[in-house]
Amino acid sequence: MAAMMSQEDHVVVITGGAMGIGKEVSKRLAIQQKAKVCILDVNEKEGLNTVNEITNEGGVAHYFRCDVSDHESLQSVKKEIQAHPQLGNVHIVICNAAVLRIGECLDMTEKDYKINSDVNILGHIYTVRTFLPEMIAAQRGHIVSVGSICSYYGEHYGTAYCTAKFACRGFIEALHMEMIAKGLYNKIVFTSIYPYFVRTNMIDQLEEPHSTFYEVVPLDKCAREVIDAILKEKLNHFIPGSIGFLCLYLKCLTTKSLLPYGRKLFNFSYHPKAKAAKIMEV
Repeated sequence: MAAMMSQEDHVVVITGGAMGIGKEVSKRLAIQQKAKVCILDVNEKEGLNTVNEITNEGGVAHYFRCDVSDHESLQSVKKEIQAHPQLGNVHIVICNAAVLRIGECLDMTEKDYKINSDVNILGHIYTVRTFLPEMIAAQRGHIVSVGSICSYYGEHYGTAYCTAKFACRGFIEALHMEMIAKGLYNKIVFTSIYPYFVRTNMIDQLEEPHSTFYEVVPLDKCAREVIDAILKEKLNHFIPGSIGFLCLYLKCLTTKSLLPYGRKLFNFSYHPKAKAAKIMEV
């Protein structure tokens, strides 16, 4: 069994920490693990609500309004965190902020694809680049990337979202190799999380996703497993674990002729409630 790394008094930045997975992970890190959590989010109301919930239960949390698609916004927040007497340099960065654009390729607009790229791809990259220099200087740090099963599988209605998740997986893998080349193996560590659909407000905008073998993951289960993966410094973690078999093994065996049979077997589908593409913060 992998050793659990204590996060007590560690400064943790989590983007998109005001709602959904980010909120639950923030609460568990601050209240149970005694980390000092910095919630970066564009939703000030929900961000402050989450901070209040944490502080009311004895945890330490701070909210910073931040647009991850804006490099200058991230740099400004970093300076605030470093100057704060309770905080300082960041130990863990959790890249969780995302928006969801869903719709068929020709039904979506250039604006749909641009905001998807700005937040889901560049936001991921900008967040890491903002806090990485201090990690390299200290020769320690932990970067956590919250992906999706869409990081491995393209799906109907997913030409924007799946593209972004594939890109982030490639970015994290390439950056990990870069850190190894710099002699920082096991000093700056990486954890990538790949959940199936999780019961968040996002699901309310979809017809209930269904599959022969998988059900929507309860939010508390997802948050527990994210924390466990962080504490154990896992390289990759799939939620549920059997999704890893699909992504790492069956994917390699897929041929053109097998694709339609695979769809019938797993019977996986999801649909937007309205034909038009919608945007959701997750």
